Amino acid sequence: MTNKPKSWWGAPRTITNTIENRKISWLELFSDLIYVVIIHSFVENLSEHFNLYGFVTFWVLFLFFFNTWTNMVLYFDLHGKNNLRNVFFSIIQIMAVAVTATFTPDVFAGHYTGFILAYSFNQLIYMYLYLRTMIADPLHATTTRPFLIAYTIGEALFIASIWVPNLAVQQGLIVVSLIIFLSAVMAENGNFDREFRLRKIPFELNSAILERYGLFTMIVLGESLAGIIEHMAAEHTHLTDYTHFIIAMACITGTWMIYYTLMDERTITAHRYWPISLFRGIHRFLIACLTLQSFFIAQTIESGKVIDYRGLVIVTALVLVALLALTTPKLYNDQPLPSLKIKWLTGTIIVMLVLMAAPVFLGLLVIDIMLLTIGCWTWVLEN
Repeated sequence: MTNKPKSWWGAPRTITNTIENRKISWLELFSDLIYVVIIHSFVENLSEHFNLYGFVTFWVLFLFFFNTWTNMVLYFDLHGKNNLRNVFFSIIQIMAVAVTATFTPDVFAGHYTGFILAYSFNQLIYMYLYLRTMIADPLHATTTRPFLIAYTIGEALFIASIWVPNLAVQQGLIVVSLIIFLSAVMAENGNFDREFRLRKIPFELNSAILERYGLFTMIVLGESLAGIIEHMAAEHTHLTDYTHFIIAMACITGTWMIYYTLMDERTITAHRYWPISLFRGIHRFLIACLTLQSFFIAQTIESGKVIDYRGLVIVTALVLVALLALTTPKLYNDQPLPSLKIKWLTGTIIVMLVLMAAPVFLGLLVIDIMLLTIGCWTWVLEN
C-alpha cells in the first residue's frame, strides 16, 4: 500500500531511460496551443509599435517565450512520463505562460513589472522540475546543477530590476537576465559532453523534438495565413485586393514547401553537444524570422509600402539562409544538403535581395514564383 501513492503520482524519467521512437503526446500538442495566441500578440503589438523600440521589444519577448518553450520541450523529451505528475505541472506551466502572455502589450508600452513577476513564476516551475530530476538521478547533477545556479542568478537580476528607478538600467538588467537564460546550456557544453559520454547518451535530436520544431513552425505559418485572411475579410472590395491576397498566399505556401521538404526526415547527430545547441539556436532564429515574415506580409498587403515590402524580402531571405545553415553543415547533418540545392537556394537569396528595388507586388510575385519553384523541385527530388 505504501508504494501505490508514489506510482499514482509518478516520478521524472531519468535521462538514461530513453524511449525508442518516441511520439509527441497529446499533452505536448496541447501545451503548444498557447503559443498560437502569443505569436498573434507579437504581430499585433509590433504593428502598433512599428519602430526601433518595437523591434527590439519583439526580439526580447520572442527569446523569453521561446526559451520557456525550449526548456519544456527538452524536459518532456528527457524526463517526461505519462503520469499525473507530468500532466499536473504541464497544465500549471501552460496557465503560467498564458498569464505571462497577457502582459505582452504592457512590455511593448514600456511597463515590465507584471511580465517579470508572471514570467518568474513560470521559470520557477521548470526550475523545480529540473531540480527534482537531479534529486531522482544524482549523476544528472553534472549538467543540472550549473543550469540551476545560472538560472537562479538570472532570476535574481530579473526580479531585482523591478525596483530599479532608472528605466534604461532596468531594461539593461532584463536583457542581461535574458542572456544568462539563453546561454546557460551553451556555456556548459563541456559538462554535457562529460555526462553524455559517461552515460553513453547519443548526441542527437530525436524525431520527436524535430517534429515539435516543425509544429511550432506550422503555428507561425498559421498566423501568417490568419493575418492576410483577416485583412481580406475587411478589404475584399476590389479585384486588386484578391490579387494581392493570392500573391501573399503564394509567399506563405512557397516558404512552407521549402521548409518541410528540406527538414522532413532529417537526422541530427554530432560527436559533441555544442553542435546540437547550435542547431537549436539557428532554428530559434528561423522561427523568429518566420514570425517577422508574418508581420511584414500583413503590413505589405495592407499598405503596399516599400518599407514593408523590403522588410518582407529581408526576413524571407533570412529564413532561407537559416535553412541553409540547418541543412548544410556536416557538423550535425547525417545527410547534408547536396551542392546543387545549395547553389539554387543561394542564387534565390541573391535574386530576392536584388528584387528589393522592384515595384512592390511585381517583386513579390517574382519571389513567389521562385519559392514555389524551389519548393516543388525539392519535393520532386525527395520523392
